[in-house]
Amino acid sequence: MPSLWQRQKKVIIAIVVIAILAVGSVSAALLLRPPSQFTIPLWYNSDGHYGDTEPTVAQVIASAIERTGKINVQLKSEPWAQYTTDFGNGNLPFFLLGWYPDYFDADDYASPFLGTAGAASLGSQYSNSTMDNWLAWEAGNSSSTVRSQLFTQIQTQLANDVPYIPLWEGKANIVYKNGINGVFLHPVAFRYFFMSNTNNPNTLNVGTTDRIKSLDPAYAYDYFSIEIINQIFDTLLVYSPTNTTLLPGLAATVPSIGNGVSSDLKTWTYTLRTPLPTFSDGNVINSTVVKKSIIRAITLNLPGSAAFLLSQVGELGNTTSTANPNFTINIDTPDPNTIVFHLHQPVGFFNQLMAFSVSAPVPIYGANAYNMTGAQPTQLNKVVGSGPYKLTAYTQDQSLTLAKNPSYYGPTIYSTSGFASVPIIGTVNIKSESTATQLKNDIVAGAIDMAYRTLNPQDITSLQIQASSLGLKVDFGASPQIRYLVFNVKTAPFNNVLLRRAIAYAVDRSLIINNVFNSQVDPLWTMIPTVMNYSIPVFQLIYGSVPNLTQAGNLLSQYGLSIFQTLDISKNHL
Repeated sequence: MPSLWQRQKKVIIAIVVIAILAVGSVSAALLLRPPSQFTIPLWYNSDGHYGDTEPTVAQVIASAIERTGKINVQLKSEPWAQYTTDFGNGNLPFFLLGWYPDYFDADDYASPFLGTAGAASLGSQYSNSTMDNWLAWEAGNSSSTVRSQLFTQIQTQLANDVPYIPLWEGKANIVYKNGINGVFLHPVAFRYFFMSNTNNPNTLNVGTTDRIKSLDPAYAYDYFSIEIINQIFDTLLVYSPTNTTLLPGLAATVPSIGNGVSSDLKTWTYTLRTPLPTFSDGNVINSTVVKKSIIRAITLNLPGSAAFLLSQVGELGNTTSTANPNFTINIDTPDPNTIVFHLHQPVGFFNQLMAFSVSAPVPIYGANAYNMTGAQPTQLNKVVGSGPYKLTAYTQDQSLTLAKNPSYYGPTIYSTSGFASVPIIGTVNIKSESTATQLKNDIVAGAIDMAYRTLNPQDITSLQIQASSLGLKVDFGASPQIRYLVFNVKTAPFNNVLLRRAIAYAVDRSLIINNVFNSQVDPLWTMIPTVMNYSIPVFQLIYGSVPNLTQAGNLLSQYGLSIFQTLDISKNHL
């Protein structure tokens, strides 16, 4: 028989083992329990690209998400140049962004966001092969019925996958002195060279809260940079002053089916003007210059650029290597006046891509040849274009001056639209104001002639009321501008769709619209704004018109369990 000590020892060991098992069970239960709260970052721009309202917008969104009781939101911000670099490189996990149309087609609110190449450029890193196929199909289809069906599928998949959350859509606005004419808030392109100023016929002084990132067409992909590029560079085709009708630019005519465009929409031929147009330095723009400029933009593929609009959306391919026939760029130049684009798949709106800034020719030869291995510096004597204006002064983040290009090849290209010669005003000075409040103070004091992007909502309302007494005009335009949230779907924790859907349930658009923008904007329920064809309010249909914190909480609980279950802790290990 075991001794008394041996029996006591066994009892002690049994008690210890039971205690260890009990502690282990409690520890495992604690480990398996989802956290009551966790923290996520939300990034926004800090230096006025979207005006002074941006910090408030970010705070309203953060507060709405935190009402779930399960998430803390840490707000972070950066100046615009760093911001665009970071999201273009995939370094921002969750952030606010906005969109102005590159071309006036519903595809411009789908392909750049949901196509693999576009999503990488815009920072979501979203990729879905089925979506890519749908986008290619709608881009090459002329049937409104077929496109409607495809855009229904595209937008439904968007709402299910939630790489973006649409927030609101608004209208462009501008304030300027009486006596200034030719101010058009165009749906796509804003241009100074149609304007006249009876107060000072040769000079226009403009204020903005925005800042330039780059004036290289191959790199710039933000509104203000493109706005300035549109004054300095011309493209093969250009827009009518007041609408989306395309006119000949560097090209002599606008191609159409049977007149430069093949019936399958895969071959597009452009004939340059005779005599050949020139850059502001006098160098000729021939078909080879156009070809090499397009190839430069595509092959540089600079982070956050619009190169994908040419390579993927425009179906031109992305390599010069013949070893990859499905992606090889195929552009012919049979003579100096003719350039022929061969697309891998049909694209019905290719003409519009040839009117966008990324397709603008840049100097390829001579003393002013552009950098072929990186972005061209934004500085005097390095920005050489073919447009109505030249850049004659530039101080980074502060000011710039545009002056009439004396060797402009096409002063009469808008004559059919009532403009005998452009530019009308010889000099345009643009100052980047420190705040929207300062922008308003300057236009009221008469220190500037025009305030364009971005006045505070309450100041717009105030200026509308005082316009007559101040000698000002306040205009609103129909340019479909949208704002939205972006998730980097490859970066934790936003690589889990449950979290993205929960935030979609929690977002409160009404607080943004009423409390921040004085009801001057409208809620947005899909990435395609309501003024465009095929817009369907899929987020409203799936997530509701008002925040649903119950559904958000349920999804967050599922999200927490899914994360902790990946730790692979179970009773079998105890």
